[in-house]
Amino acid sequence: MKRTLMVLTVALNCSILFSQTLFDALKISDNDIIGTARYSSMAGAFGALGGDPSAIKDNPAGLGIYRKSELTLTADALMQTNSSVWNEQSANDNKYNVGVNNFAFVLALPTWRSNNGYNGFLSSNFSFSYNKLKNFNRNVNIKSNAASSSMTDYFGYFTGKLSDNDLEWDNYPQYGYDSPFDNINLPWMSVMAHFGRLISPSNDLNTGELIEWTSFLDQGEQVTPSYMLQEQGSVNEFALGWSGNFSNRFYIGATLNFQSINYRSDSKYNEAFENPGGMTLDNTVKTTGNGVNLNLGAILVPLDFMRIGLALHTPMFYSLTTYNYSTLSFNSSVDGNIESPENYVDYQLQSPLQFNVSAAFLVDKQGLISAEYVFNNYRGMKLLDKNGNSQDYAADNEDINSMLNNARTIKIGGEYKLTDNFSLRAGYANTSSITKTNATKWMIPNTARTDPEFFLNNRTDYITVGFGYREAKWYFDFAYINKVLDENYFAYNASDMNPDYATNPAEVKTTNNNIVFTFGLKF
Repeated sequence: MKRTLMVLTVALNCSILFSQTLFDALKISDNDIIGTARYSSMAGAFGALGGDPSAIKDNPAGLGIYRKSELTLTADALMQTNSSVWNEQSANDNKYNVGVNNFAFVLALPTWRSNNGYNGFLSSNFSFSYNKLKNFNRNVNIKSNAASSSMTDYFGYFTGKLSDNDLEWDNYPQYGYDSPFDNINLPWMSVMAHFGRLISPSNDLNTGELIEWTSFLDQGEQVTPSYMLQEQGSVNEFALGWSGNFSNRFYIGATLNFQSINYRSDSKYNEAFENPGGMTLDNTVKTTGNGVNLNLGAILVPLDFMRIGLALHTPMFYSLTTYNYSTLSFNSSVDGNIESPENYVDYQLQSPLQFNVSAAFLVDKQGLISAEYVFNNYRGMKLLDKNGNSQDYAADNEDINSMLNNARTIKIGGEYKLTDNFSLRAGYANTSSITKTNATKWMIPNTARTDPEFFLNNRTDYITVGFGYREAKWYFDFAYINKVLDENYFAYNASDMNPDYATNPAEVKTTNNNIVFTFGLKF
């Protein structure tokens, strides 16, 4: 007969480790191509062009291109669709979102000029801008046909790796604990799974010693898993910039950037067992914090029709707080649910060093073609504790170095003037795979985290189009951006498990269709 067990809230007065992983670091550091409508319609290929508020965030020297002061505002509408295939089962979901991408004020200040007006230090320009660097908002829906692998197999495998393997309730007094909830050496994932009788110990018949922990499922019993994810939030940047114009041939610039992070994910992993019953694991993860860095850039105009741009983005130094909370509901040999304590951890993150090189060619004052190459040193990211020490994150930082690629983004954009006032634009961009094919998520033995799932980044493609209309003192731009993110979803890390319990990844594609509008005033 089944018994009903329920623990609504478990409050601990001790500190439980809450480890960040390379996937947490990547989630924050992997920025998007977002900006003004003109910038977006040319796939962000503005490193050598400048003269656009969003170009300043890529190459600060682009601020020096301005001849007049300017005030701009950009809004967008996001239509996101998600499709997945897992064990030949298809699923999809969608989400809609509206917001503000950019606000900028540029102050153009001509300085001393020589007699001919074209030599020397011609202007010193300043800017204040807000830029949305990443939009986290999306819904993911993944469903599978019946499979031989179960999350309960992973619970048993993970629990069996622990140094303190004896989770049996009756033995806890001899270890000085009133219950397993008091033992900070045990991961919450194992405590919750054992409380729900989803795993059980196997002992040696002769010695009585524990051999392993295994799933409660019968041998060969199949399960039907599904996964849903809701993400929301953004990475926002406020920047102060300066740029100087030397003879309209050489521009230098710098921006001091302040970023704020606001991210939340709510996930639900469910399994329907072949025999009556099932389990559902709900996880909520929130990350908030702030960071600061410095961007430097230069633009050279060797010929009237040619521009070359270079930019360096120093790592962003973040101070972050991550919160985790979870619930495991079960209908197995017992019915009920158990909730984890609310856990917080303060830590620091050093984002990748970024280097941009770009070139642009002007065509008879009627059009232009621009290209940009962006290099991100993702393998150089580093997690640190709240005091700036990396010792506690040594294993995570080694994973970052060994499991991530130093990715590159290629941007190509073009613009053609149909009249003096009206222009057409288009672009394409591609970001290479950031995660290696062998990347996986390792969870530390006494973690409070209960979210073993992870996504591998394969590639990202952008196709963009747009147009713009300009008058002497105002302008309006429109852009459409199609972004496709290709990922693989893994319910858990099965790399060291028995091949019989290996889980197949799901193929996941997230398509963002963005409509962007920019209105600007010149004075």
